[in-house]
Amino acid sequence: MELPNNTVSNKISGVTIINSDIDCVWKVISTPSILEKTHPYCKINSVHTWDKINSKDTILYYNGMRLNRIFTEWTEKKGYSLIIGNNKIATAIVEWNLEPIHSTKTKLTIDINVFPEIALQKYSLLLRTIIKHIYFLPYMRQYIRTVCKGFKYHIETGNLVKKNQFGFNPLFSTKANK
Repeated sequence: MELPNNTVSNKISGVTIINSDIDCVWKVISTPSILEKTHPYCKINSVHTWDKINSKDTILYYNGMRLNRIFTEWTEKKGYSLIIGNNKIATAIVEWNLEPIHSTKTKLTIDINVFPEIALQKYSLLLRTIIKHIYFLPYMRQYIRTVCKGFKYHIETGNLVKKNQFGFNPLFSTKANK
């Protein structure tokens, strides 16, 4: 998967403070297939290769969309970066960062540098612009906030995150219970 050339990205961030030490938070976020336990829109998180910077997996969302992730950077107990997309060109660069706040608190930041022109390329330029501002970017902001909430909830309670637990998102889920 390649990064797009000459394409503008939009940065969307999610931040949460998790009541747990950095070692515990790192152990969770670096676990293979962890999205099945923590992500409110992930149905299946299939691992192809799990070896730090060489890791590759696929997310099958509840709405049937499938995205591949390729990890490009990996720093123990600090975070990682990856590219994500469903074909030859990435639709986003995602950066996960951990910062110890206290011996029992960790700040998790997830930054998504999304390429709306790639993600919405099937639409005409005019329609793409309208969709991007009215629909796509607002739902991407909601998406990243709920992903952060899912990790916080799972780490602090030990419970699995349920489908749409923090709200429905039409970009990634369905309203049906299955």
